[in-house]
Amino acid sequence: MRITLAAQGLIPCKGYGGIQRQVEWLTTEMVKMGHQVTLIAGPGSSHPMCEVRHAVTNDECRAAVPKDTDIVHLHAWKVEVPFPTLNTERGHLPDYPRPQPNWSFISARHAELHGRKTYVYNGFPVDAYRLAPSKNDHLFFMAAIARAGKGLNRAVDLAKKYDFKLDIAGGSRWKLLGRSKTRREGVFFKSLSSRFRYHGMVDGEPKVRLLGETKAFLNPISWEEPFGNAPVESMLCGTPVLTTARGALPETVDADTGRFFDTDEEFARGFGEIGGLPAQRCRESAADRFPIQKAAKAYIELYRRILDGEALP
Repeated sequence: MRITLAAQGLIPCKGYGGIQRQVEWLTTEMVKMGHQVTLIAGPGSSHPMCEVRHAVTNDECRAAVPKDTDIVHLHAWKVEVPFPTLNTERGHLPDYPRPQPNWSFISARHAELHGRKTYVYNGFPVDAYRLAPSKNDHLFFMAAIARAGKGLNRAVDLAKKYDFKLDIAGGSRWKLLGRSKTRREGVFFKSLSSRFRYHGMVDGEPKVRLLGETKAFLNPISWEEPFGNAPVESMLCGTPVLTTARGALPETVDADTGRFFDTDEEFARGFGEIGGLPAQRCRESAADRFPIQKAAKAYIELYRRILDGEALP
């Protein structure tokens, strides 16, 4: 099959870039499956296994699609192209108009919130993650830290109340002064204690090390998370997740990989239980459910349905 995958931004990405990583990994896996893939991404992008064309504007994206492509798979692009197309929504945009046919989402809850039914879970190159030789007693928070919905303010409060050390990645402490809500919450000043260690934007080996060494991944989100890449990466490193049950998290976290909480009392109970979750079983659960091979095969099946004339529900 001749497939065109299109994403905005740089591939391979550095630091934060969940969409770009998913598209890069899908590209690799689809080429391994024997498909001819063309990747459209931002200027400077490259991929060792396929042709890469660069685009920034809708017109450039449209022009970059090879004339002999069988299907175009758009990730977060809102553009119409004169080819059979699958559009994958990766953000939380339930009110955004979608006149184009054939949309997929990245969890059942994500699809439901957008009034749709078709979804494919994100996938991960399982072998890129590993267990750490030992664990510390810290909890780990990783997100774009200035985004209030990710819950850093509550994570800081929980660390103080239940007396644990918190490693924080996803930006510097100074970034907390740049967004009005986090500034009003006073997170910058509340987190000045030596209890909190900021690691900035982490990627590659430092990220895998931090995810693997920590006791648990703390994810007190207050928004409808479409999927939750970082919690699954944590599970793949054998680290369980303590999270609120928002968005897709009830689909991705199971009894082997974490605990849910809403109230502080529920957090305390989950905090007391996660030490009994075996790291190997945590990793195996995530690896069985979210390998990149499974995601690629699911998308290929959607392509075939579209090419057979089916309109996705």
